[in-house]
Amino acid sequence: MKQISYSLLALILLLSGCSDYIDNEVTGKQNLDSFYSNYSECDGAIIGCYSTLSPQDWWEVDFFWLVGDASSDDAFKGNNNEGDQRDFGNLADFNITSSNEWVEYKWRFSYQGIYRCNLAIERIPEAPILQEEIDELVAEAKFLRAIFYFELVKNFGGVPLLTEPISIQEANLTRSSAEEIWAQIETDLKDASDFLPTKSQISPEKLGRATKGAAIAYLAKASLYQEKFTDAYDYAEQVENLGEHNLNDSFENVWSISNPNGNGSIFEIQHSYDDIYYSGSALPVLSRSRADGGWGFCTPSSHLDNFMGEDPRRVHTIIRHGEYVDEDHPSYDTDPSQNMTGRINRKYYLSFDERPPKDEHVRSGLNHILFRFADLLLMKAEAGYHTGKEGEALIAVNKVRQRAGVSEINVSGPALLQAIFDERRLELAMEGHRYYDLKRTGRLQAAMENFLNYNLNESTDLYDAGNDEGKYFNASIHTLFPIPQTEIDLSNGDIQQNPGY
Repeated sequence: MKQISYSLLALILLLSGCSDYIDNEVTGKQNLDSFYSNYSECDGAIIGCYSTLSPQDWWEVDFFWLVGDASSDDAFKGNNNEGDQRDFGNLADFNITSSNEWVEYKWRFSYQGIYRCNLAIERIPEAPILQEEIDELVAEAKFLRAIFYFELVKNFGGVPLLTEPISIQEANLTRSSAEEIWAQIETDLKDASDFLPTKSQISPEKLGRATKGAAIAYLAKASLYQEKFTDAYDYAEQVENLGEHNLNDSFENVWSISNPNGNGSIFEIQHSYDDIYYSGSALPVLSRSRADGGWGFCTPSSHLDNFMGEDPRRVHTIIRHGEYVDEDHPSYDTDPSQNMTGRINRKYYLSFDERPPKDEHVRSGLNHILFRFADLLLMKAEAGYHTGKEGEALIAVNKVRQRAGVSEINVSGPALLQAIFDERRLELAMEGHRYYDLKRTGRLQAAMENFLNYNLNESTDLYDAGNDEGKYFNASIHTLFPIPQTEIDLSNGDIQQNPGY
């Protein structure tokens, strides 16, 4: 694996320049003072902000997108080679320390994205381009900055709040409170929503970039995470009323490589095959069977498989060992000797014809959906339940169920809330949401205790019965991940560690 030693502090130093060379003109390198001279350069800066959502190599960010499943009852580390990505297995097992490399990568590249966004927000308004162009580009940068801070606060709690591309000498690297980070996220998303176009207004060559609907949808999600249920409901309804998204795509086509930015997509990371640049996703290789050229990580649990039962979404979510997948794989080999569960994630699977001709682990063309309309409807249902709108909540849940081809439900009270939670697990399984859903709703401890008991005492599954992954879970510690120790050391202790680490 490619190793990098710099982190947030070193990154700011790198980007702000080194005093030893302050009097020497840099040659062969773009000068920031003259870079934002036309629309093309300003737009390129924004593309650089987007690219940090999934940088050029598999380990930089893509691997961490799997944590939301592996650190839950939906999946295991997967690859049972203990020495292969041990720290990822430690995350799945909650044997987590502040030196875990995947926690460090998540922190580092989130702040790289924030730095790029801050630079664009500061410099683009000075560019000699039309004001409406400035407004839209800055809105995109604010939207993306909100996404990076959303990823940080949901994983670490309060973090350093940087809203300017400041130098190392000026940086105040103490932790802001989680409430302050949420406030910044909301401010950025509200500002962005004022100037971003709707999905239907975007030109074909820009399809997939931030939209008004995406900004408002993330406001709904940010509100839900803070239990501001009235706001969450209102924002979700605003997105629904825009009429830009629907459930017209069949469930099996939601994650199809042939359906990028589909009807139900609110925001997704754009990927494509390129013969020169690493502009593709690593997820199809990371999660596929080692017998099928993959690396075998984050494999669905029998606990999830049993929960899904006969739901028609199961076959489009989980591939079981020996199951028919396509003509190339009439009896799929999950390689049980190197697979904890005898299952793989169907949503990231690509057929032979869909795989790139080389370097698949960094060039797969499957977009990564971060937010889709079904998620929004279920958020609206949850917020509706908490604000006394049970009828509207039922309607939202049943829209999702109807698309899936399952019968409508008609329940109320606590049974309705449980049905909403269950529907989120069925609809969004293996998309990275489960751990975060469990912890924000206060169900993580019970779920992990149930999961461990199931695996050790109840399961008769051929593959994952007896697996004790998750045995180190501690509810007083593991609702947050640790701040990387490198950050604490480089701040001379000004950044305080999360409890228990």
